[in-house]
Amino acid sequence: MHKSDWTLKAILIAIPLFLAIHALRPLFQPVEAMAQPARFDHVFIVSTVFLYKGQQGLLVLDRRNANVWFVPRTGEEFHAPVFVVRLPFEKLDQPPQ
Repeated sequence: MHKSDWTLKAILIAIPLFLAIHALRPLFQPVEAMAQPARFDHVFIVSTVFLYKGQQGLLVLDRRNANVWFVPRTGEEFHAPVFVVRLPFEKLDQPPQ
């Protein structure tokens, strides 16, 4: 009985010790985040299901130049984007008429 009591105490001391080592590790070895910039962070998906000239696909806004594009989809495959319209964002600064 004496040996099992010693083993139990050793286990109960080892668990918080390992938890403390695991919790304090970022203080001594900071974790470095490795991230890449988003390639298409300027693209905003306006609608995931949009009908344009009888075809179903995505409606996408390019925030760099305010162009709206339609990307047709057949099944799981996407095709070349089709230009729809350019939104005149510069007119938003003007007072309403």
